[in-house]
Amino acid sequence: MKKWKAVLTALLAAGMLTGCLGNGGGSTLNSESSRIYVTEEGTFQTATVESYVQQDYYNGDELKTFLEEAVSQYNGANGQNQVTLDSCTLDNGTAKMMFHYASPDALIGFTTQYEDKENQVESIAVDKLSEVYGQSESEGVTFIKADGKKADQKAVSKRGESQTVVVTSANPVTIQTQGRILFVSDNVVIKDSHTVQTTKGKSYIIFK
Repeated sequence: MKKWKAVLTALLAAGMLTGCLGNGGGSTLNSESSRIYVTEEGTFQTATVESYVQQDYYNGDELKTFLEEAVSQYNGANGQNQVTLDSCTLDNGTAKMMFHYASPDALIGFTTQYEDKENQVESIAVDKLSEVYGQSESEGVTFIKADGKKADQKAVSKRGESQTVVVTSANPVTIQTQGRILFVSDNVVIKDSHTVQTTKGKSYIIFK
């Protein structure tokens, strides 16, 4: 038990997160690689995917117990049900852990405390585009369409009811949206119709 906990803690601390981007489906979180999932209601989940060297003493039940204890300790210090462990699996050298968060602050706090470096962000929020479009204009943000071409600003502004993820991070993060992506700021790399990778700094992702 102690050996597995020590190994997992070391993996988390070292940020040894792996996995190629999978095909992004909109309705559920894709757990093929580490990512933040944003729903149409503005709630958040994360998938943390790590590789490990297989050993006979690694056990899925022990992983679940370890993660439940981590969640319980975080909630005890920050409020009940701030973080929920949705699932965890160990299979063929890959550990997959999926969490649900009650708020952006919970996501930021939990991933920071447990050094989930692939999902760490400085800030993240989901608002109607109409509420943040003026801010993007004042910042001189240029948007591109889902096909990679530059978007007409008038076309963007007409999507005021669309959901917009505004995220700031020190390192690139992968974000999957439940709805289809319409526009992104030009510092974002579109991977598929529901998945993007941000770069360092502030990014906008608009989805339907």
